[in-house]
Amino acid sequence: MSQDDTPFAFPGVHEFAPFYTLQPNPETAAIQVDLWARLILSFCAAHHRFQLEVGGAWERESDLFCHRGLDRALSPDTVRLIFAYMVEKGRAAYDPPLPRGYKVPRVGQVDADRRMHALSVAGLRTLPALQVEPGSKIWVYWNTPTEWGDQLYEWVKQTGQNRSVLTLYELQQSTFVQREQLPPAMLMRALETLVARKCAQIFEGTEPTDGGDHENLGVKFV
Repeated sequence: MSQDDTPFAFPGVHEFAPFYTLQPNPETAAIQVDLWARLILSFCAAHHRFQLEVGGAWERESDLFCHRGLDRALSPDTVRLIFAYMVEKGRAAYDPPLPRGYKVPRVGQVDADRRMHALSVAGLRTLPALQVEPGSKIWVYWNTPTEWGDQLYEWVKQTGQNRSVLTLYELQQSTFVQREQLPPAMLMRALETLVARKCAQIFEGTEPTDGGDHENLGVKFV
């Protein structure tokens, strides 16, 4: 069974057709977007999914944004609005970061026009390839980097490896990272939070690695 085939209990609101069209009342829209953000976090946690992209191939097919029984799907503009809300609440981060001065859509500051209307499932699949815009891709923080750092540090202590030096490669192959399926970029974000809290130190490796992936960096947990 693939990750995406893992059973997931969608909330009742996922069966509500108007849920897929941004509501014109700003207060209702704010509640709607918050519900979508919570659903995204729960779904991604259940499936160990760390990144989402507006108009991505997976997103066009996933049951998360598409309801085949209702024949409703979120429009790319609505997804981008939800992403912006998640980033604002600290539950996501843009990848790459936004250009300086770029203004993202915000609930209450955008019109619930046709761009925010639900699409049919077939309509979403047949959209032309979207031009990549700032704010189109996010890291999903169903656990924040700090929370991942806490879990990693607890695993290090439980396995008696505090005060030890491990390479980044060894950490990537560790039971904790393999079990949680942490991507290298998320692992680094978690380690950076531990460094900031003086729970770990990162040392430059003595030998460069191909592609600049820094796998031979040393990490000392204190």
